[in-house]
This record gives sequence, structure tokens and C-alpha cells, in this order.
Amino acid sequence: MNHHIVRMLPNFEAAEAARNGLLAEGFDGEGINVNVTTDEAGPAESNFYVGDSPAVKGGTDYEDVFKPAVRGDLCMMTVSVAEAFQLERAAAILEHHGGIDVDPAHGAASSTF
Repeated sequence: MNHHIVRMLPNFEAAEAARNGLLAEGFDGEGINVNVTTDEAGPAESNFYVGDSPAVKGGTDYEDVFKPAVRGDLCMMTVSVAEAFQLERAAAILEHHGGIDVDPAHGAASSTF
């Protein structure tokens, strides 16, 4: 299994549904890994300011500058497959269950200037 796809899912139930969907489509269960990023204390949260520069957004209030991006970050699912063509189907199944790609390199590669 040399090809991998990673997606963040909004909650464990979505991750479980995505896993079941992948299994129903014939994906190998050994290649599906779910990492829950929360514990009994609740979801992991950052203590750092994040966001764009006020000059970029054109404003200085919290909503424009420092509020973290909304993303599903409770469960990270990695799907490993033997053939690259399987990645597209895995991505579609994960997206159907709320999976999002949070890798900034993927967005940068597809953006136009």
C-alpha cells in the first residue's frame, strides 16, 4: 500500500460511516486508520493567534484576523491503497461523509494567480 490520502472528519460518527463506506466499496480495512484528536478533556484547541494579516483581509477585528478557520478536526482518517487510481474513489467517499482536505499545499497547487 504505497498511496495515501488523509482527510479530517467532523466527528467519530462521520469517521465510522466513512470507514464503513470504504469497506463496502472493497477497500482493505488494514489500510484504513482513524486517529481521534480529542480525549476526555475535549477537542484539542490552539492557544496561539491564527489568521491572516489585517493588511491582507482589510480589517483588524477578531473575525477577520484571528479567528481560526472552521474545519473538521476531531478525527483524522488515513486511507492507504496499492493503486493510485483508488485514491479518487476514496476521496469521494470521504467527502460524502464530511471529510475535508486541510493540506494547504493541495489548495496552493490548484489555485490560479
